[in-house]
Amino acid sequence: MPAEGPKPLLEPLLAYVPAVLKPWVDIGVLYAALCIAFLCVLAWVVTRRLEKDAGQASKLQMAVEWAYESFAGFIVEVMGPEGKEFIPLLATFFFFILTMNLMGLIPGVEAPTSRLSMTGALAVIAFVFVQYCGFRKHGPKYLMHFLGEKLEPAILWYLMMPLMLIVHVVGELARPLSLALRLFGNIFGDDTSAMQFLLLGAMVTTIIYVPMPFQIVMLGFGLLFSLIQAVVFTLLTAAYISMATAEEH
Repeated sequence: MPAEGPKPLLEPLLAYVPAVLKPWVDIGVLYAALCIAFLCVLAWVVTRRLEKDAGQASKLQMAVEWAYESFAGFIVEVMGPEGKEFIPLLATFFFFILTMNLMGLIPGVEAPTSRLSMTGALAVIAFVFVQYCGFRKHGPKYLMHFLGEKLEPAILWYLMMPLMLIVHVVGELARPLSLALRLFGNIFGDDTSAMQFLLLGAMVTTIIYVPMPFQIVMLGFGLLFSLIQAVVFTLLTAAYISMATAEEH
């Protein structure tokens, strides 16, 4: 009989979900809610004494502030000074996705981002916000970029309009699809391969000695991979925002 991995830790809670919510709430949603609760508690712990003990910051507070400021500086370098406006959303994406990715490294815990429903929801939020930024910056003229650049003579541009409209609309819709599939595919593949390696390691240790550094290396790769996927999703969202708010529109 093939070995099975540990069951999701929160799976028993699904039995207490109201029937009306069961079509919308799965184990991934429960883990995402747990992730949100963790980040909210962390933010409260870090910021609850900012005004009272400004000169006596804890190590945790300094670490979180360093992480946020480093991320904010990185976004400004990528997007320019105008990127400061979008740091709150992009930081939320980054730290939320990173935390969910890292949850998959805990035995018995499933990364919410290994489910297409979760990554699809994140991609839809990014897509809607990008369109909002484009309309806010350019108004109705934002729609003109779907018709392509103006050509000379004008009759050629009018003839190409239907084709350009289809191409640009398909390209715009492909962005959230690629965001969702990329994050889902990479995290699902990483979690699956990590679990198989761990199960294989458990089987091998019954026969021969497997040094502990093997598990440490696997954990290191998981940490790095989780970070990279969070960065990729956030950077692509930042790039889409920059394109939607570019002056050439």
